[in-house]
Amino acid sequence: MFGFLKKKELETYAPIAGKIMDITEVPDEVFSSKMMGDGFAIEPETDVVVAPCYGTVVLVAATKHAVAIESQGVQILIHIGLDTVDLQGQGFTAHVKENDMVKKGDPLITFDPDYIVAQEKPLTTMMVITNMDEKVKTIKKNLADCMGPILAIEVK
Repeated sequence: MFGFLKKKELETYAPIAGKIMDITEVPDEVFSSKMMGDGFAIEPETDVVVAPCYGTVVLVAATKHAVAIESQGVQILIHIGLDTVDLQGQGFTAHVKENDMVKKGDPLITFDPDYIVAQEKPLTTMMVITNMDEKVKTIKKNLADCMGPILAIEVK
């Protein structure tokens, strides 16, 4: 009845199939300390990163190892691998560019896991909400079910 009283919620899904873990378990302090924001990580089983929800692409790293989407004002960073910026884009193919509109499941980046591992880079892929303080009221995690929503974000 009163739409302005209804809370806004954004559900996000896993951007890639694999074993899900809390962000605090990532073997990189920048992510595990939540310096970049809260979220989760995945040990990938496939090589295609897809959009975790609808939104607008706001960043495709020049090195193609990371992409960010904005949905309802919430900024979602997907970072493929650890220290993969060092690869200078080798082993990554971007399927989107900045300002593209995407829906859940749209391919964002494909990567070559064999090449990345051969360069001694872990494939651990993080999904982080980078503007928690400005846009997120609460966040609920469901790390047990990779097929359903992983994050339920109550938007400010």
